[in-house]
Amino acid sequence: MYILFTVLHVIISLLLVVVVLMQSSKGGGLAGAFGGGGGLPQQMFGSKAMNSALHKMTVYLAVGFFMTSAILFILTGDRASTSSIVSDALNEGTLTSDITLPAEGGLLEGGEASTDDTATTDDGTQ
Repeated sequence: MYILFTVLHVIISLLLVVVVLMQSSKGGGLAGAFGGGGGLPQQMFGSKAMNSALHKMTVYLAVGFFMTSAILFILTGDRASTSSIVSDALNEGTLTSDITLPAEGGLLEGGEASTDDTATTDDGTQ
């Protein structure tokens, strides 16, 4: 069902792009590329009827686009799981960490910062 609405959404999107580009604008739009002023479709239906038909198709396709968007949003919410890979790994005990925690008496508790002789200070000296 999800795939059906996805395919329908893509088809409606492509048709919507084509219909919008076919409408004539002040500059002629893409309609001017097909014989100037709309070409054969406008010769068959007339200029006013063609603009009216394209306008209606734009409205219907836009409504279809928003409807399929809403349906896909609802269907996607049903497909989402409540768990994640990390939480599943934590529950199974398969998630391990190589991070070593600081010993007690660290910097926050007033302990020594480092007992290593090679440690550098803030000014870069050892």
